[in-house]
Amino acid sequence: MKEINDTNFAEFLRHQVSVLIFSSPWCTSCKKMSSSLEGLSRKREDRFCLGTCDISTNPSIPSRMQVFSVPTVIIFKDGHEVERIQGSLSETAMAKALEGHL
Repeated sequence: MKEINDTNFAEFLRHQVSVLIFSSPWCTSCKKMSSSLEGLSRKREDRFCLGTCDISTNPSIPSRMQVFSVPTVIIFKDGHEVERIQGSLSETAMAKALEGHL
């Protein structure tokens, strides 16, 4: 999982499908979602790029993307937002949401 910040955000969006989780170190639900997404990433490594954005250390990206709560997962396809998921989902539910965009 790549740490996404202002420097590499545009490059991250150049992948055909990019999945970005907005999180914070104090958020236990974020840790669950990160774990689920990492599991999916290992299974489908060649099909999407996974990144994480710590809202505490990179506040400008969440502000630009209008992220108001964590965890928030945004799925981008060809650089455009195609789905936004707020709150924690199981790995199975996340796989279902992601499958429609791969």
